[in-house]
Amino acid sequence: MTIAVHPRLRSTRRVLLGFGIAGLVSACARGPALIETIDDVPYVPVDPAKAARLINAYRAESNAGALELDADLVRIAGDYAHRLAEAGRMNHALAPYGGLDQRLKAAGYAYATAGENLGQGYRTIEQTITGWKHSPAHDRGMKDAEMTRMGIASAENPKKRGDVYWCLIVAEPRPAGAPAGSGPFAPTGGTRVSGSLFPFLR
Repeated sequence: MTIAVHPRLRSTRRVLLGFGIAGLVSACARGPALIETIDDVPYVPVDPAKAARLINAYRAESNAGALELDADLVRIAGDYAHRLAEAGRMNHALAPYGGLDQRLKAAGYAYATAGENLGQGYRTIEQTITGWKHSPAHDRGMKDAEMTRMGIASAENPKKRGDVYWCLIVAEPRPAGAPAGSGPFAPTGGTRVSGSLFPFLR
């Protein structure tokens, strides 16, 4: 996607989308889903509540139910966005933190199924959502009607200003005592853990 802006009025940049919905769209795991040119604007850290409103408005167009903002998923997404920014690279399974399955289980987050969108280079939530809309795998992740919870975060590379990383996690929680779901990230056991999710969470 190219946003038409006169080059004399505003500069543009190329940005990179993530590798799809981890575990839900395995075909996207081999490389970036989309490289695009977008407006070069100042970075605005994501407001999760605003992001939920925008994503839910988009989901409503497809008759998908609204996602509830989940504080635990916001923290998990925030931690991973910061880890990606510190590493200066985008990866759904950044060592030693592992893939979404490993990260959610380590957090004690009981879920039936879950997915993840990543992005790099976007400066605003509006740019990020627009980019995800134009990538089929990311678009499906935002509109997945099976998901009912979400957490989202962004973080800037501390060594490279403007190198911004985005992480959206969507999930369907597993009720306490219910059997593990059959989704790609269905846990094999355990219960939700309250309190600290990770020892290294900010």
